Amino acid sequence: MRYRHPVDIPRSKAFVSLEWLGERIPVSIEGVRGDTYPVTWAADDELYVGTGDPCWVTVEDGIVNGRIAERPELNEYIFNGISGHVVERITGEPERFGVERINDMKGQTGWGGSGPKPSGMISVDGVLYYAAQNYLGWKPPRYGINSQHGSDATILRSDDYGKTWTPDLGPTLYPYYCQHYTINVPMHEAWDVPPEERNAIGDFKPMFPGCLFGGPSFVQFGKDNADAVDDYVYAISGDHWDNGSELRLGRVPKDAIQNREAWEFAVPAEDGSVTWTGDLYRSLPVLSIDRHVSLPEMVYLPKLGKYLLLTWGLHTDFHASDGAELTVLEADNPWGPFSLVHYEWMWHKREGGHYCPRVPLKWFDQESLTGYMLYSGNWETQVPYYMPQLHRFKLVKG
Repeated sequence: MRYRHPVDIPRSKAFVSLEWLGERIPVSIEGVRGDTYPVTWAADDELYVGTGDPCWVTVEDGIVNGRIAERPELNEYIFNGISGHVVERITGEPERFGVERINDMKGQTGWGGSGPKPSGMISVDGVLYYAAQNYLGWKPPRYGINSQHGSDATILRSDDYGKTWTPDLGPTLYPYYCQHYTINVPMHEAWDVPPEERNAIGDFKPMFPGCLFGGPSFVQFGKDNADAVDDYVYAISGDHWDNGSELRLGRVPKDAIQNREAWEFAVPAEDGSVTWTGDLYRSLPVLSIDRHVSLPEMVYLPKLGKYLLLTWGLHTDFHASDGAELTVLEADNPWGPFSLVHYEWMWHKREGGHYCPRVPLKWFDQESLTGYMLYSGNWETQVPYYMPQLHRFKLVKG
């Protein structure tokens, strides 16, 4: 179904609303900054996240607080991957949580949409899989002129909880970035190779070129995928990082996650059924909301047999300080049809500028339907919002 606005989606009969409980909870470690935070509950009972544009770094003298872009002496760390994306572990309990760096992903750099950014993380049979987008640098957005694109995604694998990743793309990407990418300039000016000529870097080509499946976010099925409904791993993707329109669903056998040829994509029908195709360009969106679909999150609630879908939008394309909206939907299947649980036009408050909501299932109680939402927020205010934050919430049953 295609909708013009989230409020046009039929209301859920399973849930009346989403209620916030208490105040937002910022990370307890001073100076930690970052965003996007795809999160998974791994076999070792830890929560692992991918962090985009991390603005803190551990060096020999310990933690350096604040935005490292303001510390010229740390430019080496910026260009060694700190400014692109990193892998981290969430520590502690929700009311006082911290973050621990696992892997700096050196050689994978680029602020914002200029270089690789996290989109999905999942643990399956003790192995971590990590999806990141924008591997070929900035590309023109599909809609508007100022939105951040989300394209050219690839999936990495770690058998040691994030310490190492396969493939190790740093040695391939780093020399190319050094030659063709300029830091601290606008995204569309940072690359000296035209976007249409950046289809590969050396022997590397992204698994999912283009934007139709440019930001895979793995559907979460509990600890180490234990609540999976079949032998597939599922992922959803929008067509933009922010303010896109279409959401697509893909699946792959759980033992072939990095095999692009094994992926197939949903072709939903009006009667609620679905067929699958290996050709991404023959797939259809499972949900379309004109300019209201941004990097998504989906989790499965087995005791209810429900899928919870979260997406969001910025009131001004790629400008979080004007505020953001939050949309929460539910469905019986990951391909829908979807019903509206909660729509919040001004998510929290304007200067919050929150985005990229995630639901760590380790901290969600399916009896009381209470849990915590993980997200980041605007970095342009005087209040330090550009950091991991939690906010406790409750789903109210219908």
